[in-house]
Amino acid sequence: MKLAIAFPSTIRGGAEEHALTLASAAVKEGWQVYAAFPNTQGTTSLIEAFQAVGVDYRELNIADTNVRELKKVGDYLPQLARTLALLVKIKPDVVQLNIPYPDRCLGPLLACGLLKIPTAAVFQLVPPQFSLTPTLLKVHAWARKRNQQWIAISQNNRRLLCDYFQLSQDQLTLIYNGTKIASGANDDSPQAIAKLRDRVREELGLSKTSKLLLTVGRLSAQKGYHDLIPIVAPIVSEFPEVKFIWVGQGEKKESLIKQAKLCGVAEHILFLGYRSDVARLLKAADLFVFPTYFEGLPFAPIEALANGLPIVASNASSLPEIVEDKVSGLLFPVGDKEKLLESILWALRNPEAMQEMACKARLRARNFSQEKMIKDYIEVWQALSGKSLSFHYPSKLNNEG
Repeated sequence: MKLAIAFPSTIRGGAEEHALTLASAAVKEGWQVYAAFPNTQGTTSLIEAFQAVGVDYRELNIADTNVRELKKVGDYLPQLARTLALLVKIKPDVVQLNIPYPDRCLGPLLACGLLKIPTAAVFQLVPPQFSLTPTLLKVHAWARKRNQQWIAISQNNRRLLCDYFQLSQDQLTLIYNGTKIASGANDDSPQAIAKLRDRVREELGLSKTSKLLLTVGRLSAQKGYHDLIPIVAPIVSEFPEVKFIWVGQGEKKESLIKQAKLCGVAEHILFLGYRSDVARLLKAADLFVFPTYFEGLPFAPIEALANGLPIVASNASSLPEIVEDKVSGLLFPVGDKEKLLESILWALRNPEAMQEMACKARLRARNFSQEKMIKDYIEVWQALSGKSLSFHYPSKLNNEG
């Protein structure tokens, strides 16, 4: 069977790793897998990663360059045409679309709907305030009814999607994002972790006594980095050994660097960009900080929980589904810088209590296992692939392909 996974991303992040994990699992199941997304400087390593696991990469330029201007169906015609051309050429039995926002990827959704290809549409990120025009609602509804299974990645995500698209909850499948759960093998022994902590600090040019406050996520306004910068000074005043380690790429990098310099705290923040060794950083860090404004179901805090790293996060969107406040971590109100500061300081002053929460968090992380996520998606693909027997690519388009 042929599976095509498509998404509009121009940089590599959590949602893209999600697609890579699923593609790799499908290859192991014996599927012929294609990955289709834009070829940019930010996706070069991602293309190589897909190819390394046996996936056939195809360039597909479906990125929304002027998102705010996409108001009517005609705006999505270029996406539609490019996706149709690719689908007719590779003729997949099942398509998975990883959709970053509810109004992105309409072109690919329509292409799959026009051809009636069995399609799993995964909505990764749903903002708390969002609306579609009546026409766009009707177009989405038309596409969904043509062999499409829409998937939400959290309870909060599903509730918002139901509100926006006027659906009942049973019309959306819920599959939580998942991560690898630590097995407790030798590499997680106290001795091994102590050596890793020293090695990571040496690699970063820091002293062995440095306390690392790690944040992993795209450098965008959504992730709340701008709320951290004003509170760095009071934190390092009490804990001068603290260093903020930020992992991720994004459009706000330069403005964040400028803000850090203006606040006089640039020396306390390390911008690491994309890293392939996030698991090492999680094991070497002292605290995970996640001040996001809204999410689908973010991988980074799940990975932090699974690695036993104490966590301070906002209570945005699906975060309460991951972190139970004062049980498996600390939650603070979205956008409240004072509460964010209080939470971080409390965590640094009470490391024993935070470690107790981290131990409970490891158990909670089992609800978000990568193994279960892969199993659920394979079941969806297999169910959809049964429908592939009932449709055929148009002969005229076949000849053109």
